[in-house]
Amino acid sequence: MANETQGDTRYADFIREVAEWEGVWALYHNGWLLRTTETGQKYCPIFAMRDEAKSFEASIQSDHVPTAITLVELMESLMVQWRAEDIMAGICPTPAKPAIVVSLDQVSSDLMTALKDVMTERFGKQS
Repeated sequence: MANETQGDTRYADFIREVAEWEGVWALYHNGWLLRTTETGQKYCPIFAMRDEAKSFEASIQSDHVPTAITLVELMESLMVQWRAEDIMAGICPTPAKPAIVVSLDQVSSDLMTALKDVMTERFGKQS
């Protein structure tokens, strides 16, 4: 799982919530909102909850709107496109805290692990 600063559980919370609901939110207006880190790395801000996306959009005053993305669409389409364009995932930026910028491979791996855990909780362990 990606490193987190002490007391900042946004990444772990994001992974758990996304696995539970099987979808994410991002900001869209004629394309997905992209941001850049201080080092020049492009990322797409993604959120586990619509309200988080809406709050961030209001703080940056853009025309982008919160848009739901299924987990299948995220992993099989958007992440493929983002990998080709060297875009990383920016997890849950807030008006007060920057995004936790994580590689797509890390997000994919953590989501798959969390999904397996959720399925085990829901349906029991398969032999």
